[in-house]
Amino acid sequence: MASSSSKQSRGGAALPTSTNSTGDASDNVDVWCSPGGHVLSKLHKQRVLDQIKNGWVDDAIATAAMKLIKEEHPEIGGLRPTSLFYGQSKATSQERRNQLCRLRSFVFHDDFQQPRGRQVQILYTGSLHWVLATNYHEYERELVYVYDSLEEPVTELLVAKIAAVFRFANPKFRIVWPVVDQQKNNKDCGIFAIAFLVALCHKFDPSSLSFDSSMKLRKHLVRCFEAGSFSLTDLFPTRANPADVQRSLPGKLFNMVSQSVAQARRRIVLRDRSVHVICRCRMPVGKGAKDKTVICSNLLCTVRLYHESCVVIFDREFYAKIQRKYYTCPPCRDILLGY
Repeated sequence: MASSSSKQSRGGAALPTSTNSTGDASDNVDVWCSPGGHVLSKLHKQRVLDQIKNGWVDDAIATAAMKLIKEEHPEIGGLRPTSLFYGQSKATSQERRNQLCRLRSFVFHDDFQQPRGRQVQILYTGSLHWVLATNYHEYERELVYVYDSLEEPVTELLVAKIAAVFRFANPKFRIVWPVVDQQKNNKDCGIFAIAFLVALCHKFDPSSLSFDSSMKLRKHLVRCFEAGSFSLTDLFPTRANPADVQRSLPGKLFNMVSQSVAQARRRIVLRDRSVHVICRCRMPVGKGAKDKTVICSNLLCTVRLYHESCVVIFDREFYAKIQRKYYTCPPCRDILLGY
């Protein structure tokens, strides 16, 4: 296994895309296909097929995969454009604070609805790497699984992005990193994240799969994009396809073996982290010196601690009138006034 320092230089990249914010193709770019209604150029095809230097998955490719899954599985939550959760780990303290403030502010936008039920999201970690985060399972309610094909060191920015996706109501949630198949080079993380996503949405446990060679996975993704479907009958190629195993074993025996293996692998967790969240945005406390918090003066407040950057968004007028130490949040003011 490579050292942590060497692993940090490996992974994928959220590279600039050739599409604008609405997913429309630029005027000077040849259109390749439109999976899920998200336009991709021929340059994206070259990137997926690893035909250009550093053939990493970029924002447009990851978003197109999620839009296609959303089109086929509208009941699945999350699957939002990756650009909404963009941010780089290598940033100045001010840039890092701005990134966190942007993530927190989503919850106060008129078009943002508090997530309910199970969510699935491909996320850029901020350090040249893609992972899949989900609570699409039958275990604890406040539990997030992160499927990581490179076992990257965990950044605080990634933890903040995960909190921004799920917005759990409870003051604490857990993140676990189960054992999954690992990529064999430094640029397949985005391909693996998409493969994990497709497997999960087709009721396969990503922990139980061993994927085939990089080029087979990439050619398969091209085929799916061009067909406009991640078909259940044509899954990402694995070295031991579940359907093939099922055909070679009696049904009951196959179910017993597969369930036992899946349960055993789920118990093998690479990392397990508890995350405390605060404020109406349900995000962690900022670690920067200028990332201040405000305490609600009502001792019975169910939230108590707020990010100052959030307070100036949802309670700017009241906060400007009072001293910081006397602040009372809107729900507590309503209770005190008898509303």
